[in-house]
Amino acid sequence: MSRKSKGEAGSTGQTAVIVSAPQPKPALSPVQQTELDRLEKIIKGGWKTFLEVGEALALVRDKELYKGKYDSFEDYWRLELGYSRSYAYKLIDSAEVSKQLSPIGDNGSKPLNEAQLRELISVPEGKREEAWKSAVKLAGEKPLTAKIVHKAALKFKPKKTKKAGISKPHKPIPGWPIELKPVLKLLDEAAVLAKGNEELMNKLRALHQWLQELAAKEFIHKS
Repeated sequence: MSRKSKGEAGSTGQTAVIVSAPQPKPALSPVQQTELDRLEKIIKGGWKTFLEVGEALALVRDKELYKGKYDSFEDYWRLELGYSRSYAYKLIDSAEVSKQLSPIGDNGSKPLNEAQLRELISVPEGKREEAWKSAVKLAGEKPLTAKIVHKAALKFKPKKTKKAGISKPHKPIPGWPIELKPVLKLLDEAAVLAKGNEELMNKLRALHQWLQELAAKEFIHKS
């Protein structure tokens, strides 16, 4: 009896459907696997700086080292690392901005934390150096805070165009805002219990970052 293809009806009137098997993931070469292992050690190591993590993530993305296990870079940072999209790209963007400004650091100051770099991400690449120098000048003898960088960078950022129409007033979420301290305390306690479970630790870090982002949007009280 011949095998019926899709669209051919059998004696029962049913259609035989041939389902193709999923394509196997391409195996990484020994060199690629070695590099992925090295980069993942940096990414998953909580004691490493955010710049090293950002640089490692960018290399995994650019060299497509995630393809040994995942179809996309998004699946990699979401499933393998437990990162949110905003957190993953904040790390990558911060590392790229820092690398771009490193020549300035050889002869002067350079960004020292993620908060300072974050204010420069939305500045066009060709104007970041000028924006940073402006922030250093504005700070003078005072500590160079992210607030000062934000103020200096404003004039270099693209102007936002207002959409036509009347904007709707913000509707508060029932029961919000909530206090952030008790939630973070629970996360710290969970982190102690999760010690040794790197996958769970990464998910807790992602949750911590998500709460911080909500706090920035004023849905949560920081104090």
